[in-house]
Amino acid sequence: QQPRTDVLSLSPLAAPDEAAVALALPAGAAVLAIERLRYAQGEPLALMRNYLPAGLLRITAEDLRGRGLYQLMRAAGVNLRLADQTIGARRATAAEAKTLGEPRGAPLLTMARTAYDDAGRAVEYGQHAYRASLYSFELTLVAR
Repeated sequence: QQPRTDVLSLSPLAAPDEAAVALALPAGAAVLAIERLRYAQGEPLALMRNYLPAGLLRITAEDLRGRGLYQLMRAAGVNLRLADQTIGARRATAAEAKTLGEPRGAPLLTMARTAYDDAGRAVEYGQHAYRASLYSFELTLVAR
């Protein structure tokens, strides 16, 4: 089966504290909040929450079902340059477990990322949770 993405929510809201800090916005500043559920081979794989500064991008749920967030950002002229990313692990909350089809407390791989454009402006903050039973991270490290 083809990978698919369900858009669980797409709405403006006041930035949660962690997102405001990551995006260098004042507390409670407006952001576009996106929550998606990504599937692979018909199985729920990842629960993804992303926050963008208000007004950065005009997108619809249909856009997000058909294309990746970064692809949509590039198409809108946002030149992504670099990102700070933290990978971790924790137990699933009851809500996450239900959404991902895992038992409550199941291990999840986590990723938090702040992406910056070519002007150094934070343009996206993401918090993703992946089913550890179906996902792994693969990294390539390059010397500078």
